[in-house]
Amino acid sequence: MAVATTARWLLLLAIVSAAAASGKHERWRVGGQVVEKERRRVVAESEAGSVSAVDVADAAGTAYRLHFITMDPGALFLPVQLHADMVFYVHSGRGKVTSIEEESSEQSSLEVERGDVYNFEQGSILYIQSYPNASRQRLRIYAIFTSEGINADDPSKPKVEAYSSVSNLVKGFETDVLRLGFGVQSEVVEAIKSAKTPPPIIAYNPEEEKGDKKPGWRTEDIVDALLGLRDPEEFLNKKKKKDKHKDKKSKSKAFNFYSGKPDVQNCYGWSRAMTSKDLDALHGSSIGMFMVNLTTGSMMGPHWNPKATEIAIVTEGSGIVQTVCPSSSPSGGSSGGHHHGHKRRGGPGGRGDEGEGEGGRTRWQCRNSVFRVKEGDVFVVPRFHPMAQMSFNDDSFVFVGFSTHMGQNHPQFLAGKGSVLQAIGKKVLALALGQRDPTAVDKLLSAQRESTILPCVSCAEELAEKAEEERKRREEEGGGKGPGEREKEKERREREEKEKEREEEEREREREEKERKEREREEEERREEEEERARKEQEKQRRREKEEERARRREEEEREREEEEERRREEEEGGGGRGDEPEREEEGGDKPPYRLSKKLKKRYHARAGMFSRSG
Repeated sequence: MAVATTARWLLLLAIVSAAAASGKHERWRVGGQVVEKERRRVVAESEAGSVSAVDVADAAGTAYRLHFITMDPGALFLPVQLHADMVFYVHSGRGKVTSIEEESSEQSSLEVERGDVYNFEQGSILYIQSYPNASRQRLRIYAIFTSEGINADDPSKPKVEAYSSVSNLVKGFETDVLRLGFGVQSEVVEAIKSAKTPPPIIAYNPEEEKGDKKPGWRTEDIVDALLGLRDPEEFLNKKKKKDKHKDKKSKSKAFNFYSGKPDVQNCYGWSRAMTSKDLDALHGSSIGMFMVNLTTGSMMGPHWNPKATEIAIVTEGSGIVQTVCPSSSPSGGSSGGHHHGHKRRGGPGGRGDEGEGEGGRTRWQCRNSVFRVKEGDVFVVPRFHPMAQMSFNDDSFVFVGFSTHMGQNHPQFLAGKGSVLQAIGKKVLALALGQRDPTAVDKLLSAQRESTILPCVSCAEELAEKAEEERKRREEEGGGKGPGEREKEKERREREEKEKEREEEEREREREEKERKEREREEEERREEEEERARKEQEKQRRREKEEERARRREEEEREREEEEERRREEEEGGGGRGDEPEREEEGGDKPPYRLSKKLKKRYHARAGMFSRSG
């Protein structure tokens, strides 16, 4: 146990020392070999799913395009024609991939599920269907594309895209070309060309389309004829014969990471990679895949790939990745000649930064790198670059990746009984490591028997902390760089500061614009509320005025009715006392006549009637 612990600390010390000694080559900042999940660009997005992309390149400048396809249950990725060879991995969900190969024009379907790996050649046409499920698990596919078209000087501006929509193939032609080419009426072509182009991923329920057997031309017929799957005369003559190109067959799965035993498995994790036999099932593709699952406090031992570049995607957890530039000088100096490395052509891929050599000639620097990655990030390790991946004490670290030239590549591990260092010999290795006494080398080679997945408690935490401290110290001390290098470093920092200021200003403008729109929205809502209150108040006032008007009219009608009744009673009761009224008027002179109340009038008329009856 003590020997294993000593070996572990020797290994960790060697890794940190390599990063510290190379000085300017250390890469702790995110960038260079890492593309964060947040930096993916959106290719397509709809309510049923999305497609995002990342461009990477290896040390030789070969470009690769990654697509991350996410589909909701019960969705359809509409047909596309591949412009590049495609290898894909199913991260989650279940579905069906239907393809039409360029050579045979034969349609075939492939049931896919979690862990499946498959490939399609450029020129093929395919579409993908995600199956509905009770857990609402999405179908997630990671795909890599390679072709000379994508392998441009600038991977972000390829000569061709990875694929094109079949809809564009059909609708791109003029109406007369399609009409004459398919031998149909103009209204048929116009109906297709005028239809709105749907997004690449749509909701799809094939059960709703069952029983639809209307005769005549359909969109599917024209697409099939365009792709060479059917003869247009078949539709014109209404032939019922079965077309051999429409026969469907089910392809067997080529490889699944969870269907067999891992290549290496212990209590610290497991790993599995595709073999040459597995690649044969991928129809000769040189790109294979691997998967690594590290438990907490573990490490994938230091190793390198002689022929393959690894492009990995973190699927779970987070971890630390250390890569070493194989051409770095031990002192990290660069005086008196070119510093061997790789040309940096933009984008991630582990290449160094551009510098100026003697006579103004361009030289390319290779960098050692220490970086942290999380779920969804992509990191690239070029061939010949030794690497080690470590998990933190509180989290596992799982990543799946694509490996170029995998059939001819055989990873070389530094530690363990199968190490290439064992084959070199202890004495020669001691001289190569600058050790006069081979005792330390003997202990280094004999201590560790395992080579692939090892325990490494707190390695990730300590490496991250020490690398960060070393970076800060070099920034404070100038890193021992010459005047020219310090000037370049100063210019680089100034550019970064200006870029940060520009980004901050952009964020500030976006924030102000957002606040302005929010204020306008709130003002609009407040104005609408006030208008609504005013409208309700006016409506209430109108109702009140109408009610008052109705009440006033009722009162007037009631008063007029009472006056009318009063006049009618007076006329009916006669004028018995009217003869005396002139006399009272004469006696009263100019005084107005006295009017009796209704009660007195009734009493007066009653008494007058009694007197008249008694007389």
